[in-house]
Amino acid sequence: MRSHVAVKGVLLATGATALLSIAVAALPAGSGAARAGLVLFTLVKLALLGAAARWSLASRGRLEAGHPARRSWCILGAGFLGFLVAHLVLGVEQIVHETPPFPSVADAIFLPAQVLLATALAGFLGVYRSSGLFSEEGARRAGVAIAATAVVIGVVVLATVARLPVPWLERAVDGLYAVLDLAILVPLVLLVRLARHLGGRVGRVWGLLLAAFAVLSVGDVALGYLAALEAEPPLLLSQFPFLVAYGLAAAGSRLQLALLSD
Repeated sequence: MRSHVAVKGVLLATGATALLSIAVAALPAGSGAARAGLVLFTLVKLALLGAAARWSLASRGRLEAGHPARRSWCILGAGFLGFLVAHLVLGVEQIVHETPPFPSVADAIFLPAQVLLATALAGFLGVYRSSGLFSEEGARRAGVAIAATAVVIGVVVLATVARLPVPWLERAVDGLYAVLDLAILVPLVLLVRLARHLGGRVGRVWGLLLAAFAVLSVGDVALGYLAALEAEPPLLLSQFPFLVAYGLAAAGSRLQLALLSD
């Protein structure tokens, strides 16, 4: 019962804060109210990522030694911790500088943390593939189709980034973000296919976690593409997809821990 209350609390708090990011999007950049909003959203993101990391690592601890999913839960928790540190650094940069430098120290943390998240998803996919829960041939065909789609999207995004009139380092970091976001799509979509066959609480866990990664990846690619076109949304509004993604990740991690604790 306590776990369901915690999950509902996380989702309600996430929804309220995400809607607030839309409501205050028109605040003048650099104003006191806009800075206060940015501080609030940064604190909420840190709290959600901290909860997701804690509950993911706790789920790892609940699994017996040698369990095939134990390593992936550990990597997932480490990825969330990396994002927490990166957002802490980024939040300070955004508050101190109206337009923070890019690339920055935060990017040096975000990129390896994103690799950890992609590795965790690939690990979970390997665990479920080895369990025989879905057709190997079907997974292979779907993987090829998804990878081909990701390549097409990647070519469009990278071609746009390559034409940007900015220093090569900025273009390189933008390109790395795009590649990592799209790399997550392949195991993500395959896990979504799998989650449809999982019922009950296990299915709900993966529904929340996969929705989190979908929002994070799509939001990151979209914001990066808009920035490349110099059409990026207001800073406060750009917090929306990340608040939603981290809230879903925290809720899914908490539900997973409850599942293992019963």
